[in-house]
Amino acid sequence: MALHLEDALSQVLGETEYSNRHDIWLWYTLLFYETRFNPNDYSDTGMRDKMARYLQTRTWRVDELLKERRKQLVHKRDIEWITEDRRVAEWMTKEIQNSTGHSQLKNYFDLKEKDLPIAILDVWQRDITQKANLLRDLEQRWKSHKANDRVYAWFKDDDQKSQFAWDWLEKNSFVVTLGSAPFETFEDILIFFDKANYSREQKELYIGKIKKGWTQKKYRENLKGKAQYNFVLSDKAIVSLEKLASRYEVSRARLLEILIEMEAEKNDHVPEKIRTAQLLKTS
Repeated sequence: MALHLEDALSQVLGETEYSNRHDIWLWYTLLFYETRFNPNDYSDTGMRDKMARYLQTRTWRVDELLKERRKQLVHKRDIEWITEDRRVAEWMTKEIQNSTGHSQLKNYFDLKEKDLPIAILDVWQRDITQKANLLRDLEQRWKSHKANDRVYAWFKDDDQKSQFAWDWLEKNSFVVTLGSAPFETFEDILIFFDKANYSREQKELYIGKIKKGWTQKKYRENLKGKAQYNFVLSDKAIVSLEKLASRYEVSRARLLEILIEMEAEKNDHVPEKIRTAQLLKTS
């Protein structure tokens, strides 16, 4: 359901249906291309009120601005693929800034998620056909970019892996972490590698080292409360150990632990074996 406003700006523009995108476009158009528009001249008022007060004394500019808006804003269907997903928004912002050379929007007020890349495109002084073509190109590039996400699949099931990746990078390649926030989620690590501009080979090298570090970390954690012993077993005992481990699909070390735990609890096999061995010696 559309939101309708009955404020000063809606009266000046002659339209009551609210559009955040239209407000952002008008704000930056006035900032960049209206030399007499100074937001500081209208203190203690909101963004819409500042624009309304400026245009109230220049009503002759309203029709020109509305015509310009129709010429500058691509149809909403052309931007539907730009979702609220933070990764899409950050990738799009970087790509559109590179394509348009227009990055100063971030210096005025905080645009969230997809509002920033769309605003940069909207204010860019180019033919609407050129903008639509750029969007189609970016959409295809985004799909191709995401098709390579399988290289990050190992991180997806556990955010602790992403958090470990940050710790590993800080320790082993501190420079690449400068300017980035610590990873908390799988999305964080995707955004980091999106921005890093590494080749596929570089990404795989880093990820391979991180995975190896994770495996070593887990191995050390599993060793807590354990000690290593070296002892000699007879060939017959080794064959039996291998068969039992294979039958129950456990490691040899785990099988020995189970046997020791069972004997410690029941204490029936070892004493009998010892007694039998002693009788055989004395007989």
